[in-house]
Amino acid sequence: MPKPEVDCEQCEGTGLVKALQKGPHPPEFERCDCVKHKDVLANVEKGMPGLSNFGKIDKSPLMGKIDKNLWITSGNNFLKHLRHIMIRQPPTYTFKVVSDAELVTAWLASISLKGGVIHDADAILISTKYMTIPDLVVPPELVILRMGIKVARNSAAPEVLAEAINTRFHEGKPTWVWDEPNHPLNSGHLFWSDDVARTLQHFERIQSGRSSSTPSGSNTSSSSKNTRKSLRG
Repeated sequence: MPKPEVDCEQCEGTGLVKALQKGPHPPEFERCDCVKHKDVLANVEKGMPGLSNFGKIDKSPLMGKIDKNLWITSGNNFLKHLRHIMIRQPPTYTFKVVSDAELVTAWLASISLKGGVIHDADAILISTKYMTIPDLVVPPELVILRMGIKVARNSAAPEVLAEAINTRFHEGKPTWVWDEPNHPLNSGHLFWSDDVARTLQHFERIQSGRSSSTPSGSNTSSSSKNTRKSLRG
């Protein structure tokens, strides 16, 4: 149990408060809110180190969408919204922010196990933390794929992204794809392809207040779920 607040008026520093109960039973205790809050913050940090330190906002259009597939274009302002959502989830809720570089690293690890030849400037040292893409993206209830971290080119990058998203689809789990306005996920992006475009057309579209149009190369047909909602705060 996290260390309780010594000046907490509810538990007086014990971390425990009497639970509401009926009838003449011995007193029961439950964890104080000050301890529960620390549990939530620890879980937020587990999903993305440093996330709990981002500023507070009053509301977010992402609220109620943790079970939806979203394509979000925003700068670091997005992290305020992500914090707003995640501190309102129970400490048992699992999410993970995964960079595009981590996706490729997991894919390269599986290639190296098979004795394949690797041509990638980011692959000087291959991490063995995740040996396959499913190892990385399947366990969390929500995965946020952060685009724009990987710089070195890899011809398989679009296929790696498509595989990660399709793996989540197969598991019936939601995915958020997060790119930035100054490096949008569209034609010319390291991870862009027709397959990725066809996949993302089914994602709900949310953009920052500075972005006014859907990135070129994306499908905006009437069957698409692309709706231009603004992400502010």
